[in-house]
Amino acid sequence: MKKILCLILTIVITLSCLCSMPFSAGITATAKSFETENGVQVEMAPFLYKSTLYQMEFPSHQSYDIKEKSVVGDYAISRELNDLSYTFVFPAGTTKIECLVSLTGETDWRGFSVNDTKNPNYWEKDEDGNIDYSKPLTFKRNEITAEQDEYGVLYRDYLKDKDVQGFRDYNKIYWKLNYICGGEAFTECFDIKVYDYDEAEKYTLKTVNFNVAGLPFAAFTGENVAANQKAAGKYLSGNDFDIVAVQEDFGYHKSLLESMSGFNYLTNHTGSIPGGDGLNIFTKNMPVYNETRVAWNEAYGILSDGSDELTPKGFVYTVIDIGNGIYVDFYNLHADAYAGAGSVAARTSQYKQLAEFIKARSAENDRPVIVTGDFNNHIHTHEDDGALYKTLYLECGLKDAWIEYHNNGDYFNMYNWHITGLPAWGNWDSVERFMYKSGGGVDIVVSDFRYIEVTDDNEKVISDHSAAECDFTFIKTTDFIENTQELEIVKASGNDFLHRIMWFFKALIMVLSDLGNLPELLKDLA
Repeated sequence: MKKILCLILTIVITLSCLCSMPFSAGITATAKSFETENGVQVEMAPFLYKSTLYQMEFPSHQSYDIKEKSVVGDYAISRELNDLSYTFVFPAGTTKIECLVSLTGETDWRGFSVNDTKNPNYWEKDEDGNIDYSKPLTFKRNEITAEQDEYGVLYRDYLKDKDVQGFRDYNKIYWKLNYICGGEAFTECFDIKVYDYDEAEKYTLKTVNFNVAGLPFAAFTGENVAANQKAAGKYLSGNDFDIVAVQEDFGYHKSLLESMSGFNYLTNHTGSIPGGDGLNIFTKNMPVYNETRVAWNEAYGILSDGSDELTPKGFVYTVIDIGNGIYVDFYNLHADAYAGAGSVAARTSQYKQLAEFIKARSAENDRPVIVTGDFNNHIHTHEDDGALYKTLYLECGLKDAWIEYHNNGDYFNMYNWHITGLPAWGNWDSVERFMYKSGGGVDIVVSDFRYIEVTDDNEKVISDHSAAECDFTFIKTTDFIENTQELEIVKASGNDFLHRIMWFFKALIMVLSDLGNLPELLKDLA
């Protein structure tokens, strides 16, 4: 907050001389959600893998040591490599649901009924004691729960063959939904392919997302921002990251680059404040194509609420060639800050804008998707009326890397993290996020996820954000689709002289129009 307020004050005081400042140059087996013929929205696990070698691992929820693992059984379905979660949204008016699975699709159907008395875990009752089955139904994967949960045990006992050291020989799992809606009975059928994990092509990618706090106002904050950027660059270069995404990379971009070695591809730097968006992407040996920068349609705050209107915050979209014929749609964003009504409305609009862009790009070219950045939003507090979950996870089909890896894919219950006593910021379910979605016959799973507090050589923290480090495993399936889109190494414009002049006058007009908030700002600074 201190940095933001100082930013605003500096703009008010020094805006008249900004023009003279130098600027840097610069329905089977898919991960997609779908809707059945009668209107049930389904988000299935993208792929199911069978393996006789890979043991099951899941994080210990009794300790904050997130690297501690528990190993269960000599062979099992890996929690990281076999996403058994699935989400259904039934039409309003649904009163009874039966979920069935089969290995043949013929007579061996097994399953269970879901209703308001026998299974209260999946839907909550409203104030009148009724259940709205049109709300999302997501089955949990917590293996501890599965030991006592007949629905979880169904998978373990049904898919594994106790007579052999491995899995049953099957290639598909068939699904059937029977439900009653408006007094009429419906049946929906679909299937999921099963892939052999041991035989699949697999590639690992190490990524990091870091808000480097490069606001160019060291005189007011007392921070040596140039030195902090050099320390950030040293950290980003020294940890073998394949892809780096940063936010608040403004007036000290050159200092950041001086300490970054080995990155051969980077997006175009759009300059300092005002006019720059602070968003950049770096890769080592992976070409970056189709760079596109999109400013938010809505933002809130000039001399208040984070001053989000004084920079063209938004997102940068790229296509990254990670090798082996795999191309990824990669997004880096910075959403509105603060929790006031105006910021909440703007942030909700921004998530919707991003979701529409992602869906349009994926419709044109089916590729894996990774979305990262500073979302300024948590899940565990259901901020913004759950806009993040409703828009990007449920509607857009993205998964959250931290939640999938550290919270068993449960987007609602984070009790075990609350009781650690640690604040979420920079520790768990923080605002620095990675989201992902499989596509094009390439399955993405999270291999590891860490929040790291970055310090300089004197062990001084250099940013008010932790870095989010995420390791992804990409798995080629038999459904793999070769890229046919013509890609270009395009540098999105944004730091030309005309752009700077335009933003100078735009910022000046906005500041003058909002001077009524200056006394409150000065009071906060004091």
